[in-house]
Amino acid sequence: MFSVRVILWTVAMGYTGFILTNEGLRTFNRLSITEAFLGALAGFFLAIMFSLQQRRRPRPAFIAHSIAQIFPDWGTSRENRDSRRQ
Repeated sequence: MFSVRVILWTVAMGYTGFILTNEGLRTFNRLSITEAFLGALAGFFLAIMFSLQQRRRPRPAFIAHSIAQIFPDWGTSRENRDSRRQ
């Protein structure tokens, strides 16, 4: 799966970099080659990043605990609610 991901991301981002130069095949110059290379390099690094992320052990969600567990007496007031201000 790793090699397929690397190939797909590298080719897709290289093609995207080539397309974003807006040069086309008629004017295949240094700028389009450079942008395709930079896109392919970015795609290669993205493929590595996503592969390493998938191999890591799963972590709990961002909010793993409820607010009531974190702040147990947040909803309770320290003063008596039944007493009226004078």
